[in-house]
Parts: sequence; structure tokens; C-alpha cells
Amino acid sequence: MAGCRIVNDAVATSVENIKDISTQYKTLGTNFITDLNNAIAEMEGEAKDALQNFINTDVKTFVEESLPSAVEGMSTLLEANRSNFVEVDQQIADSISGS
Repeated sequence: MAGCRIVNDAVATSVENIKDISTQYKTLGTNFITDLNNAIAEMEGEAKDALQNFINTDVKTFVEESLPSAVEGMSTLLEANRSNFVEVDQQIADSISGS
């Protein structure tokens, strides 16, 4: 069986970095939607209405909610695993020391 090693501080730092990236994705997504809407602001007609609806529903949901949530979910999963490793390590230490 292969060994498993976790470097707690590095993983904790990664968790925080991933959370920051999620926040950045959300901010950039909001900016992206604003820029798209500004780019089509002068358009007229049904095509503009359809494009604006697409931007403000499907695209907006993806770039402002779905993608940042997926990235944040990765940080949550990584944190749960890190926390479990810390807990198991402590249980093993307690078992060895008779605590």
C-alpha cells in the first residue's frame, strides 16, 4: 500500500488561495457581464434582446455563481480532507502515548 503524506501548512495555505481564487472569479465574472452588456448597449432589435437575455441569465449564472462555487467547493473538500488528516494524526499520537 502506498503511503500518504500531507503537509498541513501547505494544504491550509492552498485552501485559502483557492478561496481567494473563487472570490476573484466572482469579481471578474461580474466585470465580464458588465462589459458584455456595455458592448451591446447600442444595439437594437430582437437579436440584442435575445443576446442580452442570454448574457444576463445563462452566462451570468455560470461566471458569477457556478464557476466560483465549483472552485470554492474544491477548497471546502480540500479543507475537510486536511482536517481529517489532522484529527487522525492526533488520534494515532494519542494511541501511541496512551492518552
